[in-house]
Amino acid sequence: MTAGRATIVAAVALLSAAGCAKSVFPPGGPIDKDAPRVIATTPADSSVSVPVGAGVEMLFSESMDHASVRDAIKVFPPPPHPNVDWSGRRLRLTWGEPLAENATYQVLLSGRARDAHGVPLGAAVAIRFSTGDSLAPGRISGVLRAKTLRRFGARVLIFPDSLGTRPDTTDFQPLYEAEADTIGAYSFAALGLETGYRVFAFFDRAGNGTYEEDQDVLAAWPTPIRLTPERAVADSINIVAVDPRAPAILSGNVVARDSTARYTVEARSEADSTVSRRVDRVGPGPFTLRVPEGKYFLRAIRQPGLEGKPPRAEVRRPEAIDVKAEEEMGGFTFDFGAGAEGAPPPTPNPTPTPPDPDRPPGSKE
Repeated sequence: MTAGRATIVAAVALLSAAGCAKSVFPPGGPIDKDAPRVIATTPADSSVSVPVGAGVEMLFSESMDHASVRDAIKVFPPPPHPNVDWSGRRLRLTWGEPLAENATYQVLLSGRARDAHGVPLGAAVAIRFSTGDSLAPGRISGVLRAKTLRRFGARVLIFPDSLGTRPDTTDFQPLYEAEADTIGAYSFAALGLETGYRVFAFFDRAGNGTYEEDQDVLAAWPTPIRLTPERAVADSINIVAVDPRAPAILSGNVVARDSTARYTVEARSEADSTVSRRVDRVGPGPFTLRVPEGKYFLRAIRQPGLEGKPPRAEVRRPEAIDVKAEEEMGGFTFDFGAGAEGAPPPTPNPTPTPPDPDRPPGSKE
């Protein structure tokens, strides 16, 4: 083989290798990770004098999963016999009967609606319109406060005050609905006046749209809200939500001279001694215990070493502590300075979580 021919063969081999190493998209093109968008609506948000025979149209940026959109769209108040039709990326809502005259309507598309590739919309879309010459002027807004519950996408529901402090969870039909954004903020606009409202935050952990008491969380603003012409706006309706199944956190320190001894810190239920939480550590230092809501006795044990040196020792906190779900209490100190059972009790200096400035007076923790 000549030198020139060898050079050509080598070049072809290099080009083939480079082609084999080239990354390619899977069949069907690149993976869709972009959230769909609503790029136009008819009528536009805040439209007035909408004909009573008009429907509602939404144009999406890409093809949508029709079933998920159907389940995610709601109209308040609900018109009779709604119907959903599709034409490509365009959705059209129509009704079996004309809309009411001089009435304000709200259309909510939940952020749970997905495109054809399963990517969710993310942020909810709301359209308010009136068949009269003006929108209802009422507004309610606030922020959901929660430590362990996911706020983004949480449903915020308005029920009539006549239902009392807890709506009928077997027939979840609110007057209005909204969804919280990434920081937990929510807002309602175009609400009717001279009506008493109750506002609830619904954390649908089961994800089925109905309230499951053993899984979901329903938190309420403690007092009814009445909007009037003189007070048409209620802001700072900040709802505090606590997950009753979330643990409380107890923290503190083990104080000792022996840096090699093994220590166990235990919280044991006052009501049921079989319920306990414990944490082990080597040598002195901090500890953290996560316990269900309830009353607990705390103790720390120095485990005996080889041949019983150092000997077993125990320090107890004499009084039970009462903790709520998500509560944080710190400052518990177990001092093994005396080095034997019956040493001085731990410093009872629990530091409870400071009160939330947004928690309304008189509301439950």
